Amino acid sequence: MIKKKEKSAPFTNNFYLLKMVWRITPWRVIHEFIATLISFAQWVFFTVIFFKFLFGAREINRSFEEIVIFLCSTAIVMLFLNIYQKWFGGVYQKKTSQTIYFEMNRMLFEKAANVDISCYENPNFYDQYTRATAEAATRGESVLKNLSTFIASLLSVLYVLYTMFSLSIVAGILSFFPVIANFIFNKIINKYRYKKDMEDVPFNRRINYVNRVMYLQQYAKEIRLTNIYSTMKKTYDKAVEGLNKNTDKFYKPIFWLQVISSLASFSIPFQGVWLYAAYCAMVTKTILIGDFVILASAVVSTTGMLSGFANSITDSFKNANYIQNLKEFMEYIPKIDECQKGLPVTDVKELELKNVSFRYGDGENILHSISIRIKSGERIALVGHNGAGKTTLVKLLMRLYDPTEGVILLNGIDIREYDLKQYRAAISVAFQDFQVMSMSVIENVIMKNAENDEERTRALDALYQSGLSDKLSKLPKQADTILTREFDDEGAVLSGGETQKIAVARAFAKNGKILILDEPSSALDPIAEYDMNEKIMQLCESKKNEDKIAFIISHRLSSAVNIDHIYMLENGTVIEHGTHAELMAKDGAYADMFVKQAKNYLGSVVTV
Repeated sequence: MIKKKEKSAPFTNNFYLLKMVWRITPWRVIHEFIATLISFAQWVFFTVIFFKFLFGAREINRSFEEIVIFLCSTAIVMLFLNIYQKWFGGVYQKKTSQTIYFEMNRMLFEKAANVDISCYENPNFYDQYTRATAEAATRGESVLKNLSTFIASLLSVLYVLYTMFSLSIVAGILSFFPVIANFIFNKIINKYRYKKDMEDVPFNRRINYVNRVMYLQQYAKEIRLTNIYSTMKKTYDKAVEGLNKNTDKFYKPIFWLQVISSLASFSIPFQGVWLYAAYCAMVTKTILIGDFVILASAVVSTTGMLSGFANSITDSFKNANYIQNLKEFMEYIPKIDECQKGLPVTDVKELELKNVSFRYGDGENILHSISIRIKSGERIALVGHNGAGKTTLVKLLMRLYDPTEGVILLNGIDIREYDLKQYRAAISVAFQDFQVMSMSVIENVIMKNAENDEERTRALDALYQSGLSDKLSKLPKQADTILTREFDDEGAVLSGGETQKIAVARAFAKNGKILILDEPSSALDPIAEYDMNEKIMQLCESKKNEDKIAFIISHRLSSAVNIDHIYMLENGTVIEHGTHAELMAKDGAYADMFVKQAKNYLGSVVTV
């Protein structure tokens, strides 16, 4: 679970994200600072230095030739600076902004792929992940812009204030009002905005969920054949209503704060300095008209620069709150390190579950003191009703979770001691809740690009073993046909049974030492199920696979008839185990379930 949100630290959080941007594209950081400095320097030049050159003397004593040279030199320099700024803003900035966006998302994707799978069962994880993905790239650029503005505006303001104080101390002091007002009011406004954004997240997540349901193909039949649309519409409408309430709740105070801030930070000090300068020039005669022109122009630039300076500070505080979500997400330390190093997995001689119990989070135990031992070359079946704990046991075997109590041993060694990637590489698995990707059939089997003929041949063999060869021959591009039509109008849409064969083919193609088939025939008709079971048995029985360990998890007991050892689970506990013949002879829960299922298949009483 993602840790509880900590208080944000403006300085460290902003530099945390700046370092991420620097690692992605350091030259963008450098050019951003250069371009911002140029922009403020031009502002200072035209509002202060330009007028100071023309009117700064006690009397205007510049020659026409000096003014022409000054103006021509200024035009040439500004031309080159404008060319640079056009290149930066029109070309380089847009290109690197895409780079920042994609690389930030890639970092988030990699992190999401490495957090504990238990996080995906926690709504708070989705909220934090949503906030992190929504903000990462935009906040990266915002931090870069704010820090460059902070430095450029600070340097510019210092020079302009020096000029103003040299002309009038009172005018210089009055110029600080925008900074104080902006800082105070913007900090309050940003707190309101941040709180609104955080309260909007659950509503936005529901809206995004409804959007996905309405356009994804796998939901189309249910939407058209049931009344679920009305329920989804209510969910959508409630989420929109929640967003609207938040808007009313937060934006009324934000509006009035913005009005007061505008008066306090711009109108009053701006007009005040101008009135004071005019009074000094026209009434008390303490400054000359030339100084009045310089001071009046400096007031314009100082007000804007100080506002920018204050905004960069308050925006940094605002960004810090959003960055805290990203930082906590990126710094989350998983309980199971996906990059964990350890002992190499050289062979698989024996796999043992020893008094294994497990519970999700703080809930009750799902599994209770499970003990199973299986040696190389053996096949076992985990059977039982839905909800008995079979799939949870599979997750523990794959080390997607670690047991709450007890231990799982490979060759007598705790599986937590092994290199995690090597351990999982030794497992071939067909999930019960598998997913078909919008990729080619070949890529769906080997779950990567086919980089050579050997990988392609391995995928084709696995498809043949799973019983999909006939279907492939009818597809427009055969094994290179894209599955689903999300990106390809000629893509193939397979039936439930056909997609399940894809999942089984994945397990066959990987050819791991440990084979786990979780409900491998649940979507198949009885004849197809029989054929699939025969192929699975042939795969496990061939001499080249004598070193394999095979787990078949099923609530259909027909899959277990020829298995070496059967474990029947109920409420997370092994209630019976033995061969099919032994369990039938006991006439217990297994035998009762088997006979009932046989009746369903044959439509009459089956004598065993």
